[in-house]
Amino acid sequence: MIDFKIRPDGGEPYEVKATTRDILNWEKTTKGASLKQLMENLHTADLYKVAFFAATRAGKFTGVLQDFELSVDLDFEIEEEKDPTQSAH
Repeated sequence: MIDFKIRPDGGEPYEVKATTRDILNWEKTTKGASLKQLMENLHTADLYKVAFFAATRAGKFTGVLQDFELSVDLDFEIEEEKDPTQSAH
């Protein structure tokens, strides 16, 4: 769903893919959160939280969200969902 390149201070960059499990975790821990809201508003704090869940799930980061936010920079790319109503040419 969202591909992140994570650049830790003093460490080698790594990539993780946030999946629906990470989005679900974000929704459960963020009041009023929804996938639609995430995709339409793209708040940096929300992206960091989703990236944190993805990096933790992938075993690339251990620690708490605050440490993650203070120690990494993010690059990200959102995969656009294909419109099933469009015909292939």
